[in-house]
Amino acid sequence: MKTKTIIAIVMAILITIFSLQNAEMTDIKFLFWKLSLSRVLIILGSFAFGIVVGLLISLKKNRLPK
Repeated sequence: MKTKTIIAIVMAILITIFSLQNAEMTDIKFLFWKLSLSRVLIILGSFAFGIVVGLLISLKKNRLPK
């Protein structure tokens, strides 16, 4: 396995363990919305959003002409 793959798997496992240990409800206020969500969803959602942004940035770098 590649080193990056192993690091990604370890990070995903650590994020999952951390989020499951922080399962209480939290209020979120954003502009006009107010939500009450579990911290698990907030942490995992933020992690997933970061992955998507990272992938989009890396795809853009790969498509630029050299």
